[in-house]
Amino acid sequence: MLPSPTLHLAALALCATDVVVRAVRLRLLMPGDSRLSLWQAVTINAYGDAASAVTPGRVGGDPARFLACRRAGVEAPRALAGLAVETLIDWVLLAAATVILGLAFADTAAAGARHLVALATGPTARLLVALVLALALASAVAARWYRRRLPAGTLGSLAAAWQRARRLGWPCVTLAATLTALSMALRVAILPVLVAGQPGLTTGAVVLGSFTLLFGQLALPTPAGAGAVELGFVGGFAGTLSAGALATLLVAWRVYTLILPAALGGGALLFAATVLGRRPGGVADQDSTARGLIRE
Repeated sequence: MLPSPTLHLAALALCATDVVVRAVRLRLLMPGDSRLSLWQAVTINAYGDAASAVTPGRVGGDPARFLACRRAGVEAPRALAGLAVETLIDWVLLAAATVILGLAFADTAAAGARHLVALATGPTARLLVALVLALALASAVAARWYRRRLPAGTLGSLAAAWQRARRLGWPCVTLAATLTALSMALRVAILPVLVAGQPGLTTGAVVLGSFTLLFGQLALPTPAGAGAVELGFVGGFAGTLSAGALATLLVAWRVYTLILPAALGGGALLFAATVLGRRPGGVADQDSTARGLIRE
């Protein structure tokens, strides 16, 4: 059974709400005279999503967003401070969620891990596993090469960025953390919504699998976790869905969690009409360091 149009609309609504929530968080973490509009924040995040999706280990995401912020007129220390605080919040909440879910669904996680290992070591999956490992190795080498070519001058504003970060205050950071938790919940909910009503699936297992597939990508060297995520997805639903239904579900999930946000940032016209068009000939033309982050 494939997801119904109603479930697709619900998943699309979750995706759109997540985009707005993340944009509100970005605006909150970058206060100042040249405050970002909500639409600018949406396009800056989408620009980073597009860069993250096509670079090994997501290394292009934050440099792309930094460049977009500079082109929108945000000072380098303020942009660095906002992105750094956002990243810190992400990792703290991710670690907390991992512990909570691991304790709440320990038996499900252990059973899923055993099932995935058995599937990955089977004769039919060995070629796929070998290809995934080769892709991971190539991506790790590419990410290392990319990081070594980042301009050293990008760290010049760290002292000023630290001062900016300290001025945000706990109320602002707490609200940003709340928005981060909401964003994580929205993204995790997409897969359970798409499989709602499917027989043979438990809510806890689907929630745990959705969390692992989404945020496990952060530790994978391949672009958007390509290969490993698909292997885990197939292993998680093996035996419960037909091959056709599984392929359709995988594509739909990738569309709502990856392709739509990345496509939004990949539209040159969209970006030019909102962020670049705000200050023609402004700070972006002078910021060669930020531009170098993307060129390299």
